[in-house]
Amino acid sequence: MAEITIISAKNHADEIVRTAAYARVSSDSEDQLNSFAAQIRYYTELLQSSTNTVFVDMYADEGISGTSTAKRTEFQRMMSDCRKGKIDRILTKSISRFARNTKDSLEAVRELKTLGISVYFEKENIDTGEISSEMMLAIYSQFAQEESMSISRNVRMGFQKRMADGSYVPSAVPFGYIRENGKFVIDKEKAEIVRGIFSDYLNGVSAERLAEKYRVKLATVKYVLTNEKYTGDSIFHKWYTTDTRPFDCRENRGERDKYYVSETHPAIIPREVFQSVQRLIERKGRAHKGKTTQSYPLRKKIYCGECGTLYKRKGRGSRVCWVCRNHDSSADKCSAKQIDEREIYGAFIVMFNKLLQNYKVILVPLQRQIQELFNQKMRENAQIVQLRKELAESREQAYLIAGLRSKGILDAAYYTEKAAALEKNIDSLQKRLDAFEEDDENGRILGKFRKLIGIFERAETITEFDEIKFGQIVEKITVLSESEIRFELIGGIGFVEQIIR
Repeated sequence: MAEITIISAKNHADEIVRTAAYARVSSDSEDQLNSFAAQIRYYTELLQSSTNTVFVDMYADEGISGTSTAKRTEFQRMMSDCRKGKIDRILTKSISRFARNTKDSLEAVRELKTLGISVYFEKENIDTGEISSEMMLAIYSQFAQEESMSISRNVRMGFQKRMADGSYVPSAVPFGYIRENGKFVIDKEKAEIVRGIFSDYLNGVSAERLAEKYRVKLATVKYVLTNEKYTGDSIFHKWYTTDTRPFDCRENRGERDKYYVSETHPAIIPREVFQSVQRLIERKGRAHKGKTTQSYPLRKKIYCGECGTLYKRKGRGSRVCWVCRNHDSSADKCSAKQIDEREIYGAFIVMFNKLLQNYKVILVPLQRQIQELFNQKMRENAQIVQLRKELAESREQAYLIAGLRSKGILDAAYYTEKAAALEKNIDSLQKRLDAFEEDDENGRILGKFRKLIGIFERAETITEFDEIKFGQIVEKITVLSESEIRFELIGGIGFVEQIIR
């Protein structure tokens, strides 16, 4: 009879588990037990006290909507560390704190399971390391998604109610105003520019000339000339957010009620001046009605690879080409040949479809690298670290006094004064932190990459030139030779494509 030797199973209980924690809290929460700082402190102490656990890191996002994981930088950093093999297990308070829509939650959990990483949700007592947990996770995730959508709807209803009773104050401050104590106050210097724009326009000066004269963008001039807020009145609900995911912000063209509220803030110009300008704009619009304007999507985007000069458009009808300005004036200045417009369009179609099929293996890894560089820089910046610390402490104080006030422990007058001071400090700290992040080059590039990937996530294969998609993703074209051109896309990434003749 064969001899049988039993090889004892490995005792996993004795293994050291590299564990991390993820926390998220809404910036408007008044529950001190769920506060940003409290969650960080709780998980840090819990993991450091465990004998068979190595505390890897604490990942915490603060004040960010839970309907998507895309903008949660700490969540993305955690996923990146998981992919690098640094983490065995993740602890989080609940599914709603982890992700508030089913798609994001399940995608993250499934990826982590393939990496051999489990997630434990404390509130629901779900451990994704167990085979039977995924169905429960899907159910709970759906509940969390519905909760998030309900909260979003309630927030929008609150905004709409304040619009209807005239108490709503927009977050965006119009050009010519500043915000003081939650109200719009006239900025004397910029208000003079506003008055000048209205006066000059009535005197026949074009919007383009006004932009040059007052050193502002053309869009700013058009915004000023058509915005009723300069009369001291406000129209609320010009834009609205859709009720279902994916939430989309759209111009209100009659789909929702609008609210015209008089005298919401000090006026910069009289109503009659504003009305005169609107009549003039309308007359000019009627004068131009019926005139056709030719769109040239390649205008100011094609450059010569030999001399760096901008290309210009030549030809009419079906025979249109683009040629280097230097070459066109004298062949001795540049030897670059002209290129047919249809060939450029064809090259873009090929490039777009190639990238559509491969953006997940080309763009997504690059985005992750930029995200890691950005996160690392933010973590290494001593000023940012200190700002985040102060911000977390101030918010925890705000949550604490709110709880004490609700229990009747704090006097109303004292609470109001203290809460206002904390709110002012939090706002100041957040603005300083936002300024650091906005000024960072990696941060700006990261934003462009997110936009680029988002376009391809929603795109389909194209068979003809798409002017809208071209305008969205292409920043520059360089003609390298008669047979090659380079498309430089938003985010600084470039692709060389062959000319097909």
